[in-house]
Amino acid sequence: MDDLILVLDEGTTSTRAMLFAPDGSLHGTAQQDLTQYYPQSGWVEHDAAEIWDKTLACARELVAKAGGADRIAAIGITNQRETVVAWDRETLEPLARAIVWQDRRTANFCASLREAGHEGEVQRRTGLLLDPYFSGTKMRWLLDNEPTVRDAAQAGRLALGTIESWLVAKLTGGAHISDASNASRTLLMELAGSGFDEGLCELLGVPHSALPEVTDNAGALGVAQAQWLGRAIPITGLAGDQQAATIGQACLSPGETKATYGTGAFVLTNMGRDIPASKNRLLGTVLYQLGGERTYAIEGSVFVAGSLIQWLRDSLGIVDVAAQTEALARSIEHTGGVTIVPALAGLGAPHWQAEARGVITGLSFASGKAELAR
Repeated sequence: MDDLILVLDEGTTSTRAMLFAPDGSLHGTAQQDLTQYYPQSGWVEHDAAEIWDKTLACARELVAKAGGADRIAAIGITNQRETVVAWDRETLEPLARAIVWQDRRTANFCASLREAGHEGEVQRRTGLLLDPYFSGTKMRWLLDNEPTVRDAAQAGRLALGTIESWLVAKLTGGAHISDASNASRTLLMELAGSGFDEGLCELLGVPHSALPEVTDNAGALGVAQAQWLGRAIPITGLAGDQQAATIGQACLSPGETKATYGTGAFVLTNMGRDIPASKNRLLGTVLYQLGGERTYAIEGSVFVAGSLIQWLRDSLGIVDVAAQTEALARSIEHTGGVTIVPALAGLGAPHWQAEARGVITGLSFASGKAELAR
């Protein structure tokens, strides 16, 4: 009996799979960490092949836990947004490392577009600002700097997409789609439009032909091939992670708001059918699309939250495991004047300063691990 939903949750620091029953109860989870690559200051990369291999491994583990693929009714996918993958349409192999949403390498390109007076029009049409956070400038960088990507484009074999697009392509054997919530994070889709906009693609120098078809967030979106999980299974849901969290918290009416504290911190407010037009440098985005009709959200994005704890653990060695920071923080009543500005990947809303870097102030001989943790 196919009575379980397999959810693939591809995040920034890890990928996992979960099994849910129709009543929402959780029947299992599997998770694997992802390798983070930092080749230069401000650069963050992932290995798209590793993302696929580990996501598939998690999915297979849960299919086995469920008792076989016959128990799986459908697959849903949620993902880290804005991260860009370039792959070969024919071989379905990645052409370069994925550029992660935290990556700031396109700051100069964004600045040149702002100086040319394009930001107002881009914000009006896409709801977004000209910041390295978003996918479109990352795609342009790959085309300009990775010969394998450029050659594939010239040969008509290049596929560009965000993480859900990459996973769907691998699962289905080549379908090239992106749901509206993820597509709205690229700088290449007009909020009031339907698919990717040729004019925006021309502005950023991204070939329209390399981009996926924009789809609803739910419906008959594709079919995972039998070779991966034991039988053909329909893919019926796609959503960017922050939109998925907003829907999961039942923020389904205008004005309802959720705040997520994960790798970063993100606040989204349901705006209904009204296209957001922020005067405070917040973002307009697609919350979800059903039957071609869009519901929108306004968003404030903070790039570094939980990833600061990861940095304290992995780069500074302040703790051995992330959970130790709680005990350290609770062991003292105040920080002793120590302040951390976690701009390790620039500053997001409302400042949008790509060149900003992290700062720790107020240190003294009395400062220690506990003060940093608190």
